[in-house]
Amino acid sequence: MKTITALLTVTALSGLIVGCASTGYEKAGTTSTSLQAAAQGVDHALIPLESVVVTLADLVNNPGPDMTPQFQKFSLAVDQLSASANEVGSRTTAMQSQGEAYFQKWDQELAKIQNDDIQTRSLDRKNAVAARFQQVRVSYGKTDAAFAPFMSDLKDIRTALATDLTAGGLASVKGLAGKANAKAATLRESLIHLSADFRKLGVALSASTPAS
Repeated sequence: MKTITALLTVTALSGLIVGCASTGYEKAGTTSTSLQAAAQGVDHALIPLESVVVTLADLVNNPGPDMTPQFQKFSLAVDQLSASANEVGSRTTAMQSQGEAYFQKWDQELAKIQNDDIQTRSLDRKNAVAARFQQVRVSYGKTDAAFAPFMSDLKDIRTALATDLTAGGLASVKGLAGKANAKAATLRESLIHLSADFRKLGVALSASTPAS
């Protein structure tokens, strides 16, 4: 399933791969910047989500004498959300391969360290970063699981109303519209958590001292 997080993840991981030839702090700084940008991208993805919720509620609960303009707004919002999700989701596979390449590179560098204590500490650090990336993957999985049924319901509602844009047609999808609204709340929460995970990882890789 293509969802709202993969482009952001790949953007961050691309910074890691590109930075492998540079010094560690430069590599981490580039990655930190990419992760912060990724978090902002997740935040921006909330915009079409809110638009879908608002336009659907307006159509179902406050239909005008001519429902066509309201339906068109809702349909456009669905398209925008779907496009955003597809753009992001197309990079999910790349995220996995790039992440593996980054940690393989780290392992190669670890093998060059002669001091056992330094090597152990670097290995511990690598494992900590890997755990952070795993947390992002878990957040992505939750977002994906929340998004799939939500998008399916939106498209079903649109299909039904495209055929029967009448008071009776609205009545027939009102229950599903209410469920979609509840699913949107779950998806919104998942996106917020995902954004937070990106930011935490970005801070963890930053050479800048966090403000106290």
